[in-house]
Amino acid sequence: MKHQTSKAGIARFRAAIARWTAWAPQVSGAGIKQLLLIATVAFLAACGGKSKDTAPPVTPPVTPSPEPYPGQLLALTNDATKELVLYDPAVIDWNTDAAKKWRWTPTTTLGFSAAEIKTWGGGTDFKLRRTKDTTVAALCDNSMAALIAYPTGKRIWSQVIPGNVHSAELLPNGNIALAASDGNWVRVYAASQGADNNTYAEFPLSQAHAVLWDPGINGLWVIGQDVGTKAHILTALQVSGTDASPTLTEMTQYRATLPTAWGHEVSAYYGNTNLLWITTNGGEYIFNKTSKTFSNAPTNNLTFVKGIGNQPSGQIVLVRPDANRNPRPKVSCSLNDWSTSTVDFYTAGGQWQGSRVVNGACFYKVKVVYDNYQ
Repeated sequence: MKHQTSKAGIARFRAAIARWTAWAPQVSGAGIKQLLLIATVAFLAACGGKSKDTAPPVTPPVTPSPEPYPGQLLALTNDATKELVLYDPAVIDWNTDAAKKWRWTPTTTLGFSAAEIKTWGGGTDFKLRRTKDTTVAALCDNSMAALIAYPTGKRIWSQVIPGNVHSAELLPNGNIALAASDGNWVRVYAASQGADNNTYAEFPLSQAHAVLWDPGINGLWVIGQDVGTKAHILTALQVSGTDASPTLTEMTQYRATLPTAWGHEVSAYYGNTNLLWITTNGGEYIFNKTSKTFSNAPTNNLTFVKGIGNQPSGQIVLVRPDANRNPRPKVSCSLNDWSTSTVDFYTAGGQWQGSRVVNGACFYKVKVVYDNYQ
């Protein structure tokens, strides 16, 4: 550490030099040696003097060592590689093949058309559901949506659908619900009627961003903006009609105004069927279905959270854009401003536990791979 020179020490040094200048012409030999000794002592005193401006040593923050997190696999939509990847949170290093338990992208071998393959950009949603003896994944990207068999990845139903599709959900009857933010709608497609069926019901909802089926209310939770009043809302839709010809109507008793604008995510709160995870551009919340009230999530009320959920153990996992993190991480997504290379983990009480960082990744959304709706 470099020495700090005090003002008093400098004054003493200057005084010694002045005396040397005055006396030097009159002395010689041993006298000169004495003057040199005086100057040296003054200089050392000046260098060794204490300073009130001396900064205390800086102790760097302690970063917790990575540790395994037992739990369900986590689905990440990656805009950089144009893949859906299921990661194992129990593996510490997500840059290794050992962490990647399943990957998917549409191919002709899996039954997808050239147009669907071309429009696929990495995904905007993924939900795993079980129907009878079959496990099915509902997924979407900005301009397409699909139902696929899991784990084979083979096509069950798919369509090229413009509108910036943000969310997908498999309904218990085999149909698929979608939300499109630019299309300003929520739709239910009669996917149960065939791989190419294009029949759908539509409910108008500006900036529609999420769909989540709830067996407890026998309805579909959706988030967006009222087309008339422009209010930012969370509400539920009743799916009626027939499997071949569905209809959608609002269940107004569940409508609630969001605490902040621009709703984004609706996820199941595993462990309590009366709660939902909700995010907006302005915050992250826990919604109580019975009281229709929002409370701040325990994870510091972060902004611009694109995906959030919890493991059955209670551990919280979320993603938010690198562009909205301060400071921006050294390893970050350079492809766009709405994705990240980092997945964060918190205790059920909201204490940050650690992260998984994937070099070059651009994760838009995270989903806990759990086939329970709620």
